[in-house]
Amino acid sequence: MFTYQQWQSALTFFVSTFAELTVLFLVISFIVSVVNHYLPTAKVRQLLSGNSGYSVAIGLGAVTPFCSCSTLPMMVGLLKARAAFGPVMAFLFTSPLLNPFIIALLWATFGASITLCYAFFAVTMALLSGILMQRFGFERFIREELFACPSNETGKASNETTCQTNPSSSCVPQSTNKPQPMVPFIALCKSAFKQLTMMLPYMAIGVAVGAALHGFVPTELFSALADVHLLLMIPLCAMIGTFLYVRASTMIPIAASLVAKGLSLGAVMSLTIAGAGASLPEMIMLKKLFHWPLLIAFITLVFTTACLTGLGIELLNLR
Repeated sequence: MFTYQQWQSALTFFVSTFAELTVLFLVISFIVSVVNHYLPTAKVRQLLSGNSGYSVAIGLGAVTPFCSCSTLPMMVGLLKARAAFGPVMAFLFTSPLLNPFIIALLWATFGASITLCYAFFAVTMALLSGILMQRFGFERFIREELFACPSNETGKASNETTCQTNPSSSCVPQSTNKPQPMVPFIALCKSAFKQLTMMLPYMAIGVAVGAALHGFVPTELFSALADVHLLLMIPLCAMIGTFLYVRASTMIPIAASLVAKGLSLGAVMSLTIAGAGASLPEMIMLKKLFHWPLLIAFITLVFTTACLTGLGIELLNLR
């Protein structure tokens, strides 16, 4: 039987996380709506295209303090602005794993060498993942409704834009160089609320799953893995982490306690990256945006990143 404290922990997690994500989703969606309206779409495509687009996307991800779920509205905005697919995926990989706070916390907890190794693998795998997914045309597995144009949602005349459901076409005003009219605040709020409404059921299910895992899965489960062989333990921890919902910044103090209990540092880092980069709540929300091949490819790449990072850090730690 589950205890009262476990139920309380799960309920507290659900309420606080759902409220936080709702506010973040609204705020980020509103900001993205403003940027998409005033910033010429051609400029967005220019910034996030070519080889330099990957460095811009990874840099943007590294300075945005988002968790895996709150990254999604920014990703949706970039896709709707027709930014190059590969850099957008690189941003999706990088944003939950790197920001100045995480780097500082890692540095203070585990030292410079572990922090640099973590950052190296996060950036390298984000870059490779974006390049590979664009190279093999995974953009075609984005759901068509993501590119549907809302009618008059931002005060634009209906004859200024042509709605397309093909991701290769552009659902933007045909003349992007003309000055855009002033957009009412209420119209932008409606746009943000419409995005939230679309994702709300998936967000609720995802956070509920995360709350159950948070409240009822004991940390002793991980310390019990200390006797498992390293080559099995790292992918096992990565697999467990994929079903958790934790921020990297939240996971780092937990990681320190797990290492103190005897769990290897490489396994803990794989758990951290998998949990922060591809949590089950995020996957539930991404299913609304991606078809299965793209979702499976994303999960596989994050899992691979977690395993390679864990092995790299473990080898570094054994020297």
